[in-house]
Amino acid sequence: MALNFHHLLLTFLAFLLVWLPFNSNAVSAEKCLIGGFCPKNPNDPSIVKVGQFSVETYNSNANTSLVFDKVVEAQTQSARGINYRLVIKVNGTNSINNFPNVYQAFVYWGLNGKDDLHLQYFKKLAIV
Repeated sequence: MALNFHHLLLTFLAFLLVWLPFNSNAVSAEKCLIGGFCPKNPNDPSIVKVGQFSVETYNSNANTSLVFDKVVEAQTQSARGINYRLVIKVNGTNSINNFPNVYQAFVYWGLNGKDDLHLQYFKKLAIV
């Protein structure tokens, strides 16, 4: 009976060793260090909301007319609230030679509620 249990245990452990590297949650967890930035799904509705907020706030502060298109890449960090580091594609009058306008935004979402968003920076990324 004990031999059968050990055989079953070894089979299970072998399965885990093969399966875990291909599990997307396991891969994401490896990229998330405590206090570090964690990759997030750019299509998540909360990420999209923060992306739209950052473009609207930038437009208001810089007197521009950029139009939010989509979040290309998203990362979050827990720090007495949530820090969002986003790469955002926008449409607007600043397109050069049909290259997309891509910006990096950094937004802090505080603990005081859903309207406690603060745009820290919004800068154009160079197209290489």
